[in-house]
Amino acid sequence: MNLSDGIWPTLVGFAMRDAGGFDATAMWGPGGGPAWKRNDPTVNVGRLVANGTRIWVYCGNGRPGELGGGGDLPGQLLETITVDSNRNFQRQYQAAGGSNGVFNFPANGTHGWGYWGAQLNAMKPDIQRALGV
Repeated sequence: MNLSDGIWPTLVGFAMRDAGGFDATAMWGPGGGPAWKRNDPTVNVGRLVANGTRIWVYCGNGRPGELGGGGDLPGQLLETITVDSNRNFQRQYQAAGGSNGVFNFPANGTHGWGYWGAQLNAMKPDIQRALGV
């Protein structure tokens, strides 16, 4: 959740290449540049709070749970290193007065569709409300 900071642009690049050979610089240019900062939730936490932006954050801890993920070492590693930045964002969001967010950090979970699908299902009422459906 702090995508422009330190090594995060490089980690995003690794993850995108692993997910299908995608190039992170094609998304936001060179790591740490203005586009990375503009799209960084932690850098922009004050604006998110001021705008009342609805936020839904989910992150496992890298340990496989009932929804699988045990054979996906990159997914386990990614979730393990990501959870701290997600928790840091939650602290900054709440310190800035944010109250329109859902934060879910389950006991287990990896970076995979089994977990994301469950969260998307839980988010469905929020998504429908935002779309006016």
